Amino acid sequence: MKQIQLLRHGLFEKPFMDSRIHTQSVSKKEKILGHVIGPLGLIFVVNTVAALVEKFFTQQVGAMYGVDNIEMIRIMGGKYEVVMTLAKILAVGTSLLNGWLLQHTKSRQGRMRPWHIIFGFVSIAIGSLIFAFPNTTLTENYWYYFFFLLIAYHTVGSTYFYLFRDNICSLITRNPYEKTQISFLRKMSWTLISGIIIGMVINMVVLPMWLEKNIRGYMVLMAVISAVAVPFLLMEYYYTRERIIEDVASRASLGSENRIPLGEQMKALFTNKYFVILIIIATVTGIVDNFKGGNVQYFYIKFLLGGAENPLMYTIYQVVTGIPLGIGAIAIYPIAKKVGIRNLTVAGYAMVLVGSIIGWVFPDKLVPALISGFLRNIGWMPNAYIFATLLCFAFDSIEYKSKLRLEGLLGVSVITAAQWLIYAPFAGGYESSILKLGFVDVEGIIPSPEVIKYMTAAFYLFDIILAAVVVILLPFVDVEKQLPTINAELIRRKKEAVLARGEEWIDPDELERIEKEQAEADFEENRIQDLKAYCQKKNLDFDTENAKYLEKKMKKEAKKVAKR
Repeated sequence: MKQIQLLRHGLFEKPFMDSRIHTQSVSKKEKILGHVIGPLGLIFVVNTVAALVEKFFTQQVGAMYGVDNIEMIRIMGGKYEVVMTLAKILAVGTSLLNGWLLQHTKSRQGRMRPWHIIFGFVSIAIGSLIFAFPNTTLTENYWYYFFFLLIAYHTVGSTYFYLFRDNICSLITRNPYEKTQISFLRKMSWTLISGIIIGMVINMVVLPMWLEKNIRGYMVLMAVISAVAVPFLLMEYYYTRERIIEDVASRASLGSENRIPLGEQMKALFTNKYFVILIIIATVTGIVDNFKGGNVQYFYIKFLLGGAENPLMYTIYQVVTGIPLGIGAIAIYPIAKKVGIRNLTVAGYAMVLVGSIIGWVFPDKLVPALISGFLRNIGWMPNAYIFATLLCFAFDSIEYKSKLRLEGLLGVSVITAAQWLIYAPFAGGYESSILKLGFVDVEGIIPSPEVIKYMTAAFYLFDIILAAVVVILLPFVDVEKQLPTINAELIRRKKEAVLARGEEWIDPDELERIEKEQAEADFEENRIQDLKAYCQKKNLDFDTENAKYLEKKMKKEAKKVAKR
């Protein structure tokens, strides 16, 4: 039978599509451009749509049917629930398709990066169109357009984005230190940078002061974000590299590293306790996220804390409760190195549990609500920045036991598809429920006590359940203790494969030292050339200026030594 080998020929085999990263260790350029700045493009598109699409829908319903047509608003709530359930069911097929594509991919660019740029442009196109034709431009036919793009967003527009986001860190390097650092940097890009821009700027300023009053602003905002996302997506592609897939391919033959029978994949996955526990936690998290959507906090502040009468309340709540985001970017990584990712995450979710209980007991009291929000956001810091690294370590454990590298392959996609089926009944649950209760999202309208009570439960109760699950299950994930043994064996296998091919084996630490020395030599050569050109242009003496630079460099190095 002829084997299917996707991307073997064509665009991705051209030299201009090759990664600009050539070092075996993760370079500073790769960290900054490939894992901090580059990912922001699709993060802005996907997260902004996720944050605004449900608010846009409730606002569009209010604009088209007014405040008096309660029956039609309830009908639209039911339709939204059906569409979101359908979208999650269709996402099952998309997840399986993603796994099939990766399983049959044979490309020198890796397993995941080529498809990331392909689906990335699809996501950008959907993002630029989803909020077009607002208000009543197309009358009732408008809903066919909107619901089609909503389904497209939840299938081809975001499923591969999440697959890549959750798995790429595991394929970048075998070094646990580098893997943790890369995971932290990508999460910082996701949480801190996009959180400040989307969570604070959009929710605090753009939404209440512009979009709430002008529904056409959604279309303009997404058009700008989509255009900006393109160069960022290209940067992420060119400044990342799948080193582990390259290693696995070198031990097999290019392409065969992906041809693993589904039964073997599933056995390797479900016999690893770390993977199973982390998937259970991820599934519960997905249920909560799918139900709550992006409107829960906005409506909580608006109707429980007085945001409708005082727009400054959005700023107060976001600033006070959002402080941990900045603290986390500085403190979370060194703390995790000392106490461990698992231990820090368990402690964090214990704080989420306490904070959520306080908020549920005093939902409309400002001070307890701010204390609750502050505790919850502190508790979520490990999850926001470093928790995903545990799944990377779980895949290392799977390779250690089964000799299979499974990120993105069909077995993982089958599990992801099953998760989407579980999420389906919960998708859009918050928005559809408040619409069914008769809530109308029109400025000046106050929801009924029944709706207010429901908003409070949605904001806090689901997080109480999630926090309890994490605190109970996560202590059993002790994979960090096993990493020295796991990585020693994986490096031994790589060495064996290199020697079997008759090639020279260089220890990873020695290779990193050589690459670092070469990088320093290249930097010094370029510095001297640039300084000579600068001195010639400014009529300066090169030896004098070079001596000044070397003196400053020596002082900096002396300070570093003194601090040790």
